[in-house]
Amino acid sequence: MRAQLHTEDRLSASIRPVAARVTRIITEVTLGRGNASLKELAGAVSELESVAPELAGPIAASLKKDKTEWENHIARNTCSAGTCFLPRSAPCQVACPAHIDIPSMMAHVGHGDFSKSLEVLSKDTPLPDSCGLVCPAPCEYECVQNTVSGEPVFIRPMKHVAARCAEIRPELKKAAPTGKKIAIVGCGPAGLTAAYYLAQKGHSVEIFDEREHPGGVMRYGIPNYRLPDYKLYAEIDVIKNLGVKIHLGYTVRQAREFQDKGYDATLLATGMQNSKRLGVPGDDQDFVIGGMDFLSAVRSGKNPRVGPHVIVIGGGNAAIDVAMTAFRQGATKVQMWYRRNRKQMPANPHEVELALAEGVELVEFWAPTRIFPDKRIEFERSRYAPDAKTTPPVTVRADQIFAGIGQEADLGWLDGTKIETKWGNIVCDPVTLQTGEPGIFAGGDIAHGASTVVAAIGSGKRAAESIHSWLMGIPADFESLEPKRRDEVPFLPSTPQQRTSSDRAHIEENDPLTRRVSHDFMQKDWDEKVAAVEAERCLRCDICIGCGLCELACMEVGAEALKMVETKGGRMVFKDFTTPAEKCIGCGACTSVCPTGAIIVEDRDGFRITEITGTIVRKQPLQVCSCCGETFSASARQYHKTRDTLGKKVLEEMLCPACARIQSAKSMKEMQWMAQLF
Repeated sequence: MRAQLHTEDRLSASIRPVAARVTRIITEVTLGRGNASLKELAGAVSELESVAPELAGPIAASLKKDKTEWENHIARNTCSAGTCFLPRSAPCQVACPAHIDIPSMMAHVGHGDFSKSLEVLSKDTPLPDSCGLVCPAPCEYECVQNTVSGEPVFIRPMKHVAARCAEIRPELKKAAPTGKKIAIVGCGPAGLTAAYYLAQKGHSVEIFDEREHPGGVMRYGIPNYRLPDYKLYAEIDVIKNLGVKIHLGYTVRQAREFQDKGYDATLLATGMQNSKRLGVPGDDQDFVIGGMDFLSAVRSGKNPRVGPHVIVIGGGNAAIDVAMTAFRQGATKVQMWYRRNRKQMPANPHEVELALAEGVELVEFWAPTRIFPDKRIEFERSRYAPDAKTTPPVTVRADQIFAGIGQEADLGWLDGTKIETKWGNIVCDPVTLQTGEPGIFAGGDIAHGASTVVAAIGSGKRAAESIHSWLMGIPADFESLEPKRRDEVPFLPSTPQQRTSSDRAHIEENDPLTRRVSHDFMQKDWDEKVAAVEAERCLRCDICIGCGLCELACMEVGAEALKMVETKGGRMVFKDFTTPAEKCIGCGACTSVCPTGAIIVEDRDGFRITEITGTIVRKQPLQVCSCCGETFSASARQYHKTRDTLGKKVLEEMLCPACARIQSAKSMKEMQWMAQLF
């Protein structure tokens, strides 16, 4: 029915208010809000049935057939299907694997309070600056601005701005010592995150890593021009300041060795250190190099020189990093051969643009079949190509061939334990992350497969909570890991035009041809003032939960001032912040049904203000009712004309809607009385 309400020519003006009322009551029932009774709903449906039986019929039938279910919804807030009464967190926060409170973080940036923004971030990640530089931003794919303006809010660098501009660092509090000692194998994002939270819970935490430097994939798998060492080390220092000890150059020989040394629990978070081979004849030759092996060699200071012609096989973020790093290591021609096309590449689109700008050539719809000793590689047209059956194979010569098709782990150190593996990953409980060996947990890529830094952070958070509950013998508080607001942040004052603007901010990078020969940080710092303006585009989905009750209430009173559209996730969102300026009557029906305070109608300084999540959409002068003396908005005023006792002079009163209705009723009775007399 809501879809029909959004199409004005589908329902007549007499039907729309009644249909809106029925829809509003049902929506309130599914949200567990309002004081609607089954009797009230049945009455509204009956009224709708009298004017639009085709709309009311299915609902009326359901009220009879599923009466018990409706009663359970209304009286007990229970839903047998489990689809109602669910929390409605912001889509961006839900999409973030670490469930960072993105709306609150950005609102603080918009207010210029970077310290508060960093404080919000620190509740969900110990690596906000790193995330702000290398995260593929799954949050942006779910941003409702995609529906409203076609361009999501530029969320990713907000974290970097907060970390860079914060004057006061969050004060991290540690619980009293528990006496428990935990070993974490792997100093990557999952291990560092788990250590961060476990240390705050009062545990003694030590990290063991075979590398020379801490950071795992962030240090050895991500190029310095994307994530400079000094930024990463600054965040690791925060974790070390919590008392976490990091042992480098340590080779773990057997997963149980830490229990044997007196540790109470162990977390395996070694990541995926090795490159996957191409799996074609000839892929074991010395000029065929694993992509991660190459990146690691560069980041280790070995300075491997390549070129002049380099071929990279793959289409992910790691393959992009390999291709761009090849230029910096001496290549003059770099080609990426991928079995699908650019749109289907798993790499972040922005990273692809950066690579192409530096001169990387993308060759689509080709898959390698074999590699010859004379450095030739044969490709055949992939099955995804439209001309796959008619295009013959091609052979290309290159100085080096890099395999950028994924990573895998060496799991030999699990021998002799009860820990199982599958598809190259450690098998663990999907909720608790506990392996088959008591007291040993697994997190990050080693447990879930090669993924992103932010996914590893989310896994590390869960591992920390699970280990803590196991050690202390208490139920795990996994609910605390779910998306939720971490702070109460005032709305940003933003214009209607800014809220729906498609003018997305951008970060200026160094000149492509200049930067491709340097490992220096490739982008310029994002100006905090630009970030603040971009933050105003956020529609505050943490507060406006997209229920659409306000729009329905507006339809009920006949104003039709609020216009919402449905996103791909079934969420209602304001797409038009300008129509209320023309149609809003300031009646307050919308704010009376809003369950979160996202929409406000209030009187300030002689005006009635209608405000949607910080944006003033209507400002109307207040009038005083000639009858009751109450103030009301000018657009809702009604005039009532009377004559003096001699029937000569016309008096015009300005009445509020309530008094106008009373006066109208009186006039109607007088007319009926006069009609009876004559």
